[in-house]
This record gives sequence, C-alpha cells and structure tokens, in this order.
Amino acid sequence: MFFYLWRNLKVSYFATILTLFTMAMTSSNSLAQGTAKASAKKVIFETDMCGDVDDVGALAVLHALADGGKAEILAISFNEVHPSGVNAIRAINTWYNRGEIPIGIYKGDLADPDKSRYLDKIADFPRGSVSVEVPSSLELYLKVLREQPDNSVTIISVGFLNNLYDLMKADPDLITQKVTELVVMAGLVNDTFNTVRHDLVGKTEDVIRDWPTRLVISQHGASVRTGARLVEASAENPVREAYYQWFNGQYKGRASWDQVAVLYGVRGLGDYFIEVTDGKGRLLNGFEWEMKPGFRSYLDPKLSDSEFVHIVEDLMIKPPGR
Repeated sequence: MFFYLWRNLKVSYFATILTLFTMAMTSSNSLAQGTAKASAKKVIFETDMCGDVDDVGALAVLHALADGGKAEILAISFNEVHPSGVNAIRAINTWYNRGEIPIGIYKGDLADPDKSRYLDKIADFPRGSVSVEVPSSLELYLKVLREQPDNSVTIISVGFLNNLYDLMKADPDLITQKVTELVVMAGLVNDTFNTVRHDLVGKTEDVIRDWPTRLVISQHGASVRTGARLVEASAENPVREAYYQWFNGQYKGRASWDQVAVLYGVRGLGDYFIEVTDGKGRLLNGFEWEMKPGFRSYLDPKLSDSEFVHIVEDLMIKPPGR
C-alpha cells in the first residue's frame, strides 16, 4: 500500500513538473515570437515591376527577409499600369506563402506605359483565388497606414513616385504620423529613369521637396549583378521564370538597384552603407535639393560589389520559409 501511494505521488510530481516546463516553454516561445514580430520592420513596397526585372529580385529579397523575421510586408503598391502586373505580384507573394498581402494599383493616366518581357508569364503561376476588386494605391495606403502604430512604417520605393505623390496630396498629416522613412531608389544627380519616366518629373520634384518625413536616396546597384544563381531554384519559382524570360531563355546577372534599396530599407545602414547628409541632389528639370541630417540624405556603399552579390543572391534563391 505504501509503495502504491509513493509511486502515484512520484508520477504526479513528475507530471506536474512536465506540465510547468511545457507551459514555461510555450510562454517563452510566444514571447520570442512576439518580440520577433515587434522588431520586424513594417514595410510597404512601392514597385514599377514591368520593364526591368530587378523589381522581381527585390520582392524576393523582401520575402526572404520577412521569412527571417526582419520584415513585415504590409502591402504592395504598383505604380505601372500593365494589365498583368497585379497577378504577377500576387503569384510571387503566393510562392512565398503570402498570397494575402494586399495590393494596390495606380489608376490614373500614365504617359507611354512600359511593356514587359515577363509579367504575362509569371501572372500564369499559381496565385490563389481573389474575388475582390483591386483598390487604387491611394485607397490602399490610406487604409493600411491608418491601421498601423504611429512612427512605425517604412516605405521602400523602387519605381516611380506617382502613387506617393497622390498620398502626399491626399493626407500629408497621415504620413507624418505613421511613416518613419521613405527609401527612394533613384540616381541622386540627373537620374534618367525613375524620377522622369512617364513625364513624372514634376511629381517627383513635389515629393522630394514636400515629403514630410525622412527621405533617403539609394542609388547603388548598377555594378551588383545578381540573378545567375536562380538556375539553382525550383522551376515552380516565378522569380526564376522572370529572370529566365527577361534574359530570353538564359540565367544571367542583372543590375541590382532595387535589391540594394530593399536591403537598406529593412536592415538599415549596418555594415553595408554610409549615410551622406551633405551635398545636393538634382533632377533633370533643374530642381535641386540639399541634404539635411534626419530629413534628406543618400547612401554610399561600404561593401564591395562581390560582397553585395553574395548577400543579395543568397536571399533571392532562398526557398519559401513559411
């Protein structure tokens, strides 16, 4: 009888210890997950994914960083008007198991819209079923920003600034309240594409002059050639297919302006960049602006091109992590 009671007490004791240990581990894991989510950079990705293919590589990098707990992708805004753009973006998101990410599109007139070598192809990749109408980027920005904590959102723009111009004109106070930083991929002096394409130089000028929060220009990447290693990726990966189509049936390295901008937007200066807060920028229409600490600046690289290639391609070919 004594042995029977002792054995039951012993079993009960160890069961209690096991239960307490399990509860502690569960609580610890939940706390760690909550901490990781809190430390993830809240990002809205603004892209002209269409003519060039580095936008696709940049979105792959952003998803890989999100898989690593470094970014939370709040929304994606498309500033081109190609009819396959939204479905192509959704196919990439679906590949990374984030098909639910809201997408907005530019619904205004765009002079001389760009064609694409790859959007139609990757739009045919699996992308789930979405029945709701795609909102304008302005509608999406207003909705998403209002839902976020104050001073919490980073916008990474690797395309044109038409959607950001619309947002700035509609509700500049909302930007001031919610956005901490706008990262703009563009040439600092006499940029010939992102700041002027589609007759948008006037709107670009307005954004650079009047955007109410910190604005950082990222211009490095022309000599950082990435994408060749996508041959190692799964044939089901739409990012791989986009590069294959862009290079007419080959896998080669393409300039990585957009990937470098995303790397800064999520990871910050780190060991990658130096922030320059003096000097001037200039648009092709003659508009100039001065750098100002905490308000307007641009980036210089600290790493070699080969080091950037290694970092970016590792992220681009990383399989989905969710």
